[in-house]
Amino acid sequence: MDSGTCGTEGDGSNLTWTLDSDGVLTISGTGAMKEYDPYKAPWYGSSSRVKSAVIAEGVTSIGGKAFLDCTSLTSVTIPDSVTSICDNTFDGCTSLTSVTIPNSVTSIGNYAFVQCYSLTSMTIPKGVMSIGESTFYDCRSLTSVTIPGGITSIGKSAFGGCDSLTSVTIPGGVRSIGESAFSNCASLTSVTVPNSVTNIGNYAFSNCTSLTNMAIPKGVTSIGMFTFTGCTSLTSGTIPNGVTSIGASAFAGCTLLTNV
Repeated sequence: MDSGTCGTEGDGSNLTWTLDSDGVLTISGTGAMKEYDPYKAPWYGSSSRVKSAVIAEGVTSIGGKAFLDCTSLTSVTIPDSVTSICDNTFDGCTSLTSVTIPNSVTSIGNYAFVQCYSLTSMTIPKGVMSIGESTFYDCRSLTSVTIPGGITSIGKSAFGGCDSLTSVTIPGGVRSIGESAFSNCASLTSVTVPNSVTNIGNYAFSNCTSLTNMAIPKGVTSIGMFTFTGCTSLTSGTIPNGVTSIGASAFAGCTLLTNV
């Protein structure tokens, strides 16, 4: 059995880790987990053996890049003591199929689940206020996502390349949808966008080739560049009276668009 420390306090011994012969990595203790430079997590040399991760009660954060490119990792258990998942924590965990994030989590970092190709669904906890940059980028098997009412912004490329995602309901508190937030979501047929949204970034829905209709919220005053470019199934759209500018190539390549 391999073992060591991975905490942030003093010599790091506030948290310890063990990797057993069955490929179960257990992190236990009290407090925050260390954030690592790429491929510097202490178990990285044995990362191909890591099949599942168990974060024990008492751990308050899961460190940045802790599981970077752990391509054999299939499941993670996260306790109610965890409040934050840091940047790039599960970046490149291509075999990860299941993660249940408890409602104690209030922060999910940028790139936290990028290229988790096998992840099929995700429920974002109620306490999370924003979805960061590229948080779920290129999660190719993600078919459903639950976005809670407390979210106020969806970051750049947050769901870009999620080409199995079929529908998204954006809750009423969201004010900003970042650049390329849903770009290249080829299976996305339906998006419900609330009137609280005032800003939709460039490329936000570009190349959503299955999207058939888009009603732009009343609070939006400008439509960015390439926002709907390449939406080849888009047949109609509603632009509210408050819009004063439409960016370059906003609807370029929308070959079926007949009614706006």
